[in-house]
Formats: sequence, C-alpha cells, structure tokens
Amino acid sequence: MSSFRFQPLRVAFTCADPSQVPISVDELVAALPASPLLAHTEPETAALRVEMLPDATYYFYRRGEDVALAAVRIPVKKLQALPRKLVRLLEHVAAFDNLLNLQPASDALSNVLEVEFLQLETPASGSRPAEVRPLPRDPQGQLQIQAGRNLAIALHNKALTPVHVYVIVFDERQCSVGLVYPYQPDFPTRLRPSESVLVGSGPRYLLQMQLPEGAETAVDRFKIWVSATGMQPGIMAMPPLGQRLEPPSEDPYGSGSRLDREVRLAILGKAGSTPMPAFAEDPWWCMEQAVKVVA
Repeated sequence: MSSFRFQPLRVAFTCADPSQVPISVDELVAALPASPLLAHTEPETAALRVEMLPDATYYFYRRGEDVALAAVRIPVKKLQALPRKLVRLLEHVAAFDNLLNLQPASDALSNVLEVEFLQLETPASGSRPAEVRPLPRDPQGQLQIQAGRNLAIALHNKALTPVHVYVIVFDERQCSVGLVYPYQPDFPTRLRPSESVLVGSGPRYLLQMQLPEGAETAVDRFKIWVSATGMQPGIMAMPPLGQRLEPPSEDPYGSGSRLDREVRLAILGKAGSTPMPAFAEDPWWCMEQAVKVVA
C-alpha cells in the first residue's frame, strides 16, 4: 500500500460563448484521452476549471480563485489533436500538485537530517571554504532573501547509517520543479554518517534567487527528501507549464526503491504490477521550507 493516497485531479470545462469555439464542451470531454492523473467532473466540484475562449485560448482556474493559474494557447491544424494536447497540460498540473503534496507514511526518518537555510556571502574556492550567515526573517517569521543573493542549504546526516538526500524547489506560479541537489539528475546522492554538505556553496554551483519580471516578492517552496535507498532524482524535474513535459521514462519502477516508486506514482499515475517495498524496510521522509524572495 502506498503512503501516497493517489487521487486524480478533478477537472471541469466551461465556455461562456460556445458559438466562438471550434468544439463544444461535451464534444471535447468525449474526445479526451483517458488518463490515470485526471477525472472529469462538474464545475462545482472541480479542483481545476478550464475556461474555453476564442482563438484557441484556455484559462486554468483553481477552485475558489478568480485569477487564472495559467492562460495557454493551443492552436492545432487538426482538431483531433486538441484533446491530446490539452490532456498533456492538465497532466502536468496534476503531477505538480501530486509531487508537492506527497508525504511519507510515517516520521521514521524525521530525526535523521539536520537542515539549515543560509545566505551565501562568499562562495567556496580551491583554497578556502564558503562563508555563510543565517537568513533574516520577515515580521511574520518567514525566511527571506534579497533577489540576486545566493542561497545555501546545509545538510548534516545525524544517523549511524548512510542516507540518500535530494532537494527540489517548486515554482507554483509556473507549475515547475527544479532539481537543486544532487547537481547531476542521473545520480543519487548519499551522505555518510556524520557527513555534511553545503548545497549551492560554489564555486561551480550557486543558487541565485530571482524574482519574476515585475514582481516585488515571490515565494519558493523547497522540499528535501531523505531515503534509506537511492532513487533516480531527475524524474522529479518539470519545466514551466506550457513547455513540453517529457519524463525520463514511463517506467513506474526506476531504481525500485520505495521513494522512487511513490514519486513515479505521483507524477505518472502508474504504480506497477509488483508490490512496493514495505515502508518499514525502505522508509523515506521529507520536509518543506518556504523562502520569500524580496526586491
């Protein structure tokens, strides 16, 4: 049994003026390819509503929100291609949400990793270590950093055994996920007992925090994973919504570790035909940290 209670994204389609669109809502819904990540429902119960507009434009609205999550144009030469392209975009949103909401079945590894978010003052070089200082907090107590400054994340393994550690960052504005650590997407990372690493400390890899164009503030949500066994971390990376999302593989197993398989279930909607490793024998844990970026 998965610790992730997989639920398809409940989607509804609406259109204010059916005469201005090339296909009706009913025809579109009937033509949508089946997807394990999606379920069609009525607007009142939908987690995401798609408003169909003229000029092949589609607005995505989350439940209870008046500002669109995204506005995408899907021009097609053949109308038959529209449902497939639309489903790919909706699967992207569903995979993003599932990965963001994925939580472990227990807190078995919650005391294994010591984590601290810092501001990098001077990157490391061949002759000297990096210089860092604690991040300031805003009046509400949230960690913040000025745009253009570099973030560093200190990780320390407090366990008596090695653990695998991964760091990703979510951009909810673009529905994108960036792989922060390890630096190479095809290789798992392992911290030995009492080993520490300063992610983004330079000289080669830096985490410069940026604001979207025209924004005064933004919030980046980091998620740090700890696993007893390794996984293929590149599967978690996602480009901004609208760019082609190509998972490294449709394989629901990856390395076969519990974490790898549950991540793949979250973003592919596929669990595989063989049982997952027992959580008690192959545990994982994760934590989140929001960092506000200010001008």
